[in-house]
Amino acid sequence: MFSFLHNGDNTNIIRAITNFPGLSTSDGDKIKYSALNYATSMRDNLHNGNPIFTNIRQLEADIERRDINSITSGRLPSVAANIANSSRGMSVFTDNDIHRDNAALALIMAKELAFLNRTSQMISLIARKYQEEEEDAELGRSQQCDHYDDDDVEESEGEEDLEMCESDDVQSASPLLQRSQSHAAPGYNHRERGPQNQLVATILVASGQLQTRFSNLCNLTGTSIILVNGMTTMDQPRSEANRVKQLQAERLVISDIFLYFDKFDAEHRDPVVWSFLELRDISVSAWRILSMLAFTNLFRLTAGTEFSIYQPNDAIFTQGCDYKLPRQEAATMNFEAAANADEEEVANAEETKAI
Repeated sequence: MFSFLHNGDNTNIIRAITNFPGLSTSDGDKIKYSALNYATSMRDNLHNGNPIFTNIRQLEADIERRDINSITSGRLPSVAANIANSSRGMSVFTDNDIHRDNAALALIMAKELAFLNRTSQMISLIARKYQEEEEDAELGRSQQCDHYDDDDVEESEGEEDLEMCESDDVQSASPLLQRSQSHAAPGYNHRERGPQNQLVATILVASGQLQTRFSNLCNLTGTSIILVNGMTTMDQPRSEANRVKQLQAERLVISDIFLYFDKFDAEHRDPVVWSFLELRDISVSAWRILSMLAFTNLFRLTAGTEFSIYQPNDAIFTQGCDYKLPRQEAATMNFEAAANADEEEVANAEETKAI
């Protein structure tokens, strides 16, 4: 997202967004300002472990806190409960505000999906190349074992012939004596393979799970992974025609997400919050995989590819950490609940005495 804000074709994209339902060309500057403001706030919130929508939209931040507290307490978030809570007060947002906010959030989501997709593709590439590297190494070891086995066979055959010649006299003198075996037991295989590389298996499984979750996220936001792939890789190979196709796919993704977000009014924003929560969780998982790849020096496998340059600062959801606030809030809520229970118990006891 930050790469787009700094270097992207802001004017054309924003102009295309203002043609969405409920928006006009006069909303362009407000959408651009909101996108920059929201992106900066989201990065700060992620860095500090706060809810994503803190200092952005209060209702979404409340929904996010409520959902995270529900999950940490072992209960799934309840849409009915959130609707009941949100319907207690009137929203301070007008229809124009919600349209512009949905446009800014759709732009952010589309750009973050593109970056996360590239990250997932890079992890998949490293996983495949590392598997091929290990298979080639295993094949080399196997061929080396074949060479050693051939030498052992020739040597053992020579020793066997010598032993047979020497043992003829011994066997004729004493038929009870038998020549001892000097070769390995039948069935032994020098080329028996060792256990598979656990790191290869771990990376392959993690890569597959990441791609599955990413595909589900695209569906969750109202778009498809086909369009997201189009806006990510359509410009390969580099040409003006492919660049036009890429920009068209990008506009379609932003439009899909906007139309999906715009289905929910200011009081019923749970699906919008859940989309960003899932984006955050998948991004954290991807960052952990990248950390493992860096620790094991596997980024070397991107040399010579389009992934050789990786700029995590270009996106918002790259270095997020686990939530810190919900655990503190949960502890505070438990303490307040216990204090309220004690106060009620004291009040009941005083009423009993009075009676």
